[in-house]
Amino acid sequence: MSRAGFDELIHAPLRLQICAMLAPVQSLPFAEVRDHLEVSDSVLSKHLSALAEAGYVEVARVRADSRSRRRVTLTRSGRAALQGHLAALQAIVTAAETETAFKPFPTGSDRPAGGTPATRRPRQRLPAPR
Repeated sequence: MSRAGFDELIHAPLRLQICAMLAPVQSLPFAEVRDHLEVSDSVLSKHLSALAEAGYVEVARVRADSRSRRRVTLTRSGRAALQGHLAALQAIVTAAETETAFKPFPTGSDRPAGGTPATRRPRQRLPAPR
């Protein structure tokens, strides 16, 4: 199990979708990822380059049907980073769903009289009716 850690690189919506698509499989053809995400080659290439630079994916050229095709693979460190990111997102969701996750602001008798000097706002005077 990987350590929970919010990963800003993976968090970008397309990159998160790319990693999620690759997680359950060994690899996918570049064209399949592109078509599923409904993006252009250049947009997908840009996101894959960012993930590859971090060591999260590998893009390899393979020969198929006498043509060179690209295949995308999520690396071991990419899988660990995705698992950590998903755990961090789950922790955020859990905190949002838990009533005791955050201490509510003081109300009624819990609030100090008049507030603190730093939080006290000067009274605004309304213009006198004519």
